[in-house]
Amino acid sequence: MEPEIPPHTLVPEDPVFASTFRTVEEPLLHSLHYWYRGEISEGQVDVVDTAYSSYGTVLRAFPLRLRRLIWECHSGQDDQGDPGECADPPLPRLHPVAIGAADLDALDRCCRMLRNARQEGTANPLGEILEEIGGGIDLVETFSRMLRVLSLRAPRELLTTSMNGRTPLREHHLYCAEVIRALSGGDAFQRRAHQAFYPALDSATH
Repeated sequence: MEPEIPPHTLVPEDPVFASTFRTVEEPLLHSLHYWYRGEISEGQVDVVDTAYSSYGTVLRAFPLRLRRLIWECHSGQDDQGDPGECADPPLPRLHPVAIGAADLDALDRCCRMLRNARQEGTANPLGEILEEIGGGIDLVETFSRMLRVLSLRAPRELLTTSMNGRTPLREHHLYCAEVIRALSGGDAFQRRAHQAFYPALDSATH
């Protein structure tokens, strides 16, 4: 019998994912938690607070280099690294991260609440707040894309070998293609633009 592997997600060390993840915190969850809590219902505050706590738990589970990339995307310092490391990266590094089901559920519950509020528009004060925070950006869609990546199920072999520091090339390519599709939200232009970061990916998945 094969040994049990604790629940893990393979999180990509990728600038698009890092930017997406950071945007969910700032401006979305941060603003709702600190600046708008007096303008939404008590139940909505509870959902946001729980999700914000779970977001922090997930972030703390990321390896230091991924947390650093997320910070650099936020601070605008992502061009300060070694150019040799950034030029035509073959594929994003995949980090096995243990993410609890309760934290994913809390984030998903918040995202669904925000999606419903956005659909109700001006009939729901939270819907108006989302428009104000977003400034033309669909932050709920950004939230959804982040969750799609965190919810991807990696093949057992890929997860096992990644934990040992060895990633099968073919499986790595295919999983990264899934990540890119999740982050594009079905937008073909965004998918192609993201995939262009990794020239090796297109040839390996066709």
